[in-house]
Amino acid sequence: MGSDVVSLGIEKFIEQQLPERQVELDVVVADLKKRKALVYRGRSKVKSSSQKQSSSGHPSPRVLSHTFKKFKTLFQSDTTTKPSRVMKTLQTIVATVRSALARVTNCEVADYALRLEDNIESTVHGCITSKLDGPVRSTDVLVPIMGIDSGDVHLSPKEIDFILMSLIARIMNKDARRKFCFAVTFEGPEVTLWKFTRSLHIKSTAFDMSEYPDLLIQLFVSLLGARNDLLGYDPLVTLLPDENYIYEMPSDGDTGPRYYRTIASICDTQASYVTGRCLRVWEVEQVESVANPVRVPGTPTRVLKDVFLDSGMRTESDIQEELFADIANLAADDSWTSRPLLRDFPRSDIDALADTLEGEKFKRFFSCIIAKHVGAADEVGGVFASLSPSSASEDTPPPPKRRCLFVYEHVCTALNDIPVLGDAVEILKQALIPLHLMFCAGWVHRDVSPGNILALRATSDEPWVVKLSDLEHAKRFPDPESPGEKNVTGTPYFIAYEIIYGYQLFPATADPKFPSWSYKYVPIVHSFQHDLESIFWIILWLISMRIDQEVPREFGKTYFQQRVDHGYALARYRAFTKPLYIQTDLEKSLRPTSLLRSRFVSTLENLRKDLYEQYISRNKEARYHDPSSYSWIMSKAFNKFFDAVDECKDRWGDIALMVDSKPRKVSPPPPPPSSSLNQGDDVTPPIKRRARDSGEEGRASKRVRINAAEERPIVPRWTGPKTRSMTRNEGRITRSTTRWLQEEEKQKKRRL
Repeated sequence: MGSDVVSLGIEKFIEQQLPERQVELDVVVADLKKRKALVYRGRSKVKSSSQKQSSSGHPSPRVLSHTFKKFKTLFQSDTTTKPSRVMKTLQTIVATVRSALARVTNCEVADYALRLEDNIESTVHGCITSKLDGPVRSTDVLVPIMGIDSGDVHLSPKEIDFILMSLIARIMNKDARRKFCFAVTFEGPEVTLWKFTRSLHIKSTAFDMSEYPDLLIQLFVSLLGARNDLLGYDPLVTLLPDENYIYEMPSDGDTGPRYYRTIASICDTQASYVTGRCLRVWEVEQVESVANPVRVPGTPTRVLKDVFLDSGMRTESDIQEELFADIANLAADDSWTSRPLLRDFPRSDIDALADTLEGEKFKRFFSCIIAKHVGAADEVGGVFASLSPSSASEDTPPPPKRRCLFVYEHVCTALNDIPVLGDAVEILKQALIPLHLMFCAGWVHRDVSPGNILALRATSDEPWVVKLSDLEHAKRFPDPESPGEKNVTGTPYFIAYEIIYGYQLFPATADPKFPSWSYKYVPIVHSFQHDLESIFWIILWLISMRIDQEVPREFGKTYFQQRVDHGYALARYRAFTKPLYIQTDLEKSLRPTSLLRSRFVSTLENLRKDLYEQYISRNKEARYHDPSSYSWIMSKAFNKFFDAVDECKDRWGDIALMVDSKPRKVSPPPPPPSSSLNQGDDVTPPIKRRARDSGEEGRASKRVRINAAEERPIVPRWTGPKTRSMTRNEGRITRSTTRWLQEEEKQKKRRL
């Protein structure tokens, strides 16, 4: 199942991983005996070794003289017991244990039951849930339970593991509240307990439920009487009846907690396994509280990012603060205009940079984080510390993950949602401003892509203002802690060739089979030009894959793929090192449009040639870390391109592009009272964007999505433009809903 699975003895699992019991086990056992649910088993077949002390010093669960009455006949036959029969028996036992808990004084028990699902091949599924009627969705599942038919030979152990992992991934990916999840599997009488976290999977050794009913009772007592946070639900995230969520941003010391209600999903990228990349981006509105989820008057729509990251990684907020501090230091340096990187910059570009550095104007060119919360890391070290010495020496703990929440100032439009080529190119031209600011401060972005180049405007008559986003991978150049790029970082469609291939571009030698033998290999480090090369690929992608006409797209399908292997690197090499005018597939894609009748393609070819020759010249002289060697390509080469295409913009500027989502018409929120509007709050009407798969349209996806399954979307959707009245009626809060939320909030506080 993977190297991130850790096996613990059943006693250790119950003791260390399950929620602590709120009631003595003897009291529950006595009640079950009194009700005749537990009956005398007769002579026990249990080995005496089970009565020894556990390694932690606590007694192992003693062997009961009784067993569940249902087990007396369930496992006695020589034939294999069908998992559906076992699941129905467990259903009765869960109800029996819950009733026993309810009769215990001062024990609050949630209204849980075990519900069954249809068989899937040779497995049967069930779950502990509070949803007693109607269909059960992933957000209703408290603890999944899966039974396996041990007599079936069609499924291999790997296939069974895959079914379980897919089930858990669906539960945790469909529910934004989930931080971890318990699970139970059984094969005949053998029961295995699981705990799935974002960092690793913990598996218990199996036990025989008919011989060790006390372990089964401990399991259900722990689960049925536990608080939600001990069952894997994040107390900072609340699911609303309309299937939206409320995120709580804890107090930062200066202000109290803030609450943000999700309006729509902007991005939802989930891996097919639990420990993979988990990222959600929401359009949100600030509300009063969980119990009173009405919009705070005068507050604008925001963006909230919910992501699980390795605890050792710097967060995006940390990186943004460091970058902004370095740009501020640049502005404070009276001699910044004499830096080698600016050697070839014309006076107009220097003046433009000087203007952005006044009074921190530079922040308007970035998607700024205005609130954040970084959660605690998963407990990983303690799990490995409890392993036996032999097991611990063989396994290396995976990096623990932590949940990070970031709120961004504005809802913007991504470049892949700009509907006109002229506007898209103008936004790319503006994107050079924040990139130049980063370069001058000694930083590289490392993931320049249409999804990370955002734009904002208040009305359709106003010009777009670019905002560079997603600084998660940004680093100082050259990074003193990283001698080379160990992993390919970025969106494959737009990654520079050298980064994909892992080698520098060198001049060809006499023997074309060995073009770089005479040059010393140097580990690739992401440089300023690699970010600029991504701009070239974005432009090429726009004209070859996004023009909204019935045109051949063979060129784009060949050179824009979601892969980073050696074969793809060779294909990109051909596209980058050969003139565009000999690419016949590109000409076919552009022939029906006015692009071929303009100077656009020939000017883009000049930019390609400049980029290629600059690599060759710099690599030949081994000047990879010399900032001055990037000055000309940063300024004059790109200025030459954008100035030339502007001259013929009347021929191509109105070409329509395909987009990934449709904007909705939104009016600004009502004017707030003078005391409730914080300084700096923006009431600009947001533009909504929704990510969707576009197949041949050529949408560049950063990560592979799992199948959306057959459940309803978490957030209500609309296929056309949305008016403000539509938005107001979407998921409205009724009085009964408000009362329900207030009662939920009171119960949560009592449990905490």
